[in-house]
Amino acid sequence: MDLGGVTPTQAEHALRRLAGGALEPDAELVRQAGLLLERLRRHHPASYAHSFRVTHWTMAMWRAAPAWLGCGATALLGSALHDVGKLYVPVRSLASREPLATDERRLVQAHAAAGGALLAARRFPRAIIDVAAHHHERWDGGGYPSGQAATSLAPIVRAVAAADAFTAMTEPGRSYRTPFSQEAALRELEACRGRQFDPQAVATLILAVTEEAAPAPMEALPHGRRAGFLRRVCLAACGRELMPAAF
Repeated sequence: MDLGGVTPTQAEHALRRLAGGALEPDAELVRQAGLLLERLRRHHPASYAHSFRVTHWTMAMWRAAPAWLGCGATALLGSALHDVGKLYVPVRSLASREPLATDERRLVQAHAAAGGALLAARRFPRAIIDVAAHHHERWDGGGYPSGQAATSLAPIVRAVAAADAFTAMTEPGRSYRTPFSQEAALRELEACRGRQFDPQAVATLILAVTEEAAPAPMEALPHGRRAGFLRRVCLAACGRELMPAAF
């Protein structure tokens, strides 16, 4: 795939805004990511917009639990590029308003492996490749492309899986249903924790959505009370607290 001649301004600037001042991701990786995302925008604008919504929530999760999720640049670029394999899926399948036939569904599902292969060919770091390749694996196995249990995957892959599902449920423009409220989407994720999703990823997403949705009340709490409040949120979400290092 020739990426020459594409001006990455829109996507690259969006990535840098999402990175904020605390991160300094590798400039060449950001440039390459921006080029790929611009191609995705031209191929299927809805997938491009979805990718940045997923990145928004993934970075909110990273801010909530940086010790657990690890490298912020991996969180940024892995989430932004998680659906880059949709470059190889025909627009008619991505934009279909009807239930997909079996062969079309398999074609759409192939985007995960295709995205991983594309990023590997571009020599992206393994952690970013894994996000693209495995964000549809399930906690208990049975996902795709490999069907491996997500328990064996890095936390950032499991986090993007939760952020991807939350975004898909809440974003506009899905022809087959109306968007869920954030509260309804979080309840759906809670119902699937320990089966489809990593319980800790669900807890971290709840924490992140709580902070994003109501920053003033959260900031008004003294630090000790705030930490206690967040632990109660996580305990309610998955039956146990987050790792202490996440706070």
